[in-house]
Amino acid sequence: MPPTRKARKENSNSQNLQKKIKRNEQKMFQYAPEQLERALEEIKEKRMGIRKASRQCGIPKTPIIDRLKGRVLVTRRKIGPDPILLVEVERKIVEWIIKIAKCGFPLKKADLLNTVQKIAQETDKTKFFKDGRPGQKWYKQFLKRHSELSFREAEGINKARAIITEEYIRAWFHELQIFLTQNNLTKLLDDPSCVFNGDESGFSLCPKSGKVLDPKGWKNLYQIKLGNEKGCLTVLIVFSANGVVCPPLVVFPYIRPP
Repeated sequence: MPPTRKARKENSNSQNLQKKIKRNEQKMFQYAPEQLERALEEIKEKRMGIRKASRQCGIPKTPIIDRLKGRVLVTRRKIGPDPILLVEVERKIVEWIIKIAKCGFPLKKADLLNTVQKIAQETDKTKFFKDGRPGQKWYKQFLKRHSELSFREAEGINKARAIITEEYIRAWFHELQIFLTQNNLTKLLDDPSCVFNGDESGFSLCPKSGKVLDPKGWKNLYQIKLGNEKGCLTVLIVFSANGVVCPPLVVFPYIRPP
């Protein structure tokens, strides 16, 4: 006998329930254990609330609340194999990326892959990469494992200087105060010999010669010079709050080093 309408409906509901459970199981572990640990640490240190930590770290609120209330033990669940470069090595790479980005030298994708390739060569792990170099799949998984990183367009320094406001400057000093407090370095602000300021200036290697005499009506006026008309030196002057001037740093024209 063919199944009744009620039986068909129950079978359909059962299939839908199984699909829903499977989708939930797939969503449950889409985040790395490091992301959950970081979210819990931010909340316990009172740097973020639950909602902000969930959004920043890419973790659903439910597992965070379950662990904060003790319904689930805070244990490190191992999902899949370890990264090729191991967790600790990747963590150091992430810290390096964040530090140099804050200094104004963000990495491009090729820069990261070149660095990882060099590390793989030095640790004899090139065999785990196709042609000895990490590819697009590794790059995507790396960003997925470390949600604190993102890939976007960087702003030029001229535009960044143009949007400087009093609010922006006060926010910078507020972040500096937090950094010094977290690292027990607030005493440095009381010592003027530990407070430095600096600025750079450019000096053209082919300065303009000023006004010259030329035939009246002559449109194209040039002056031949021995040096490169676009070459320049950059000099960085740094001094402390107690008046000590550091030796100047002079940057000569050269290609960007690796």
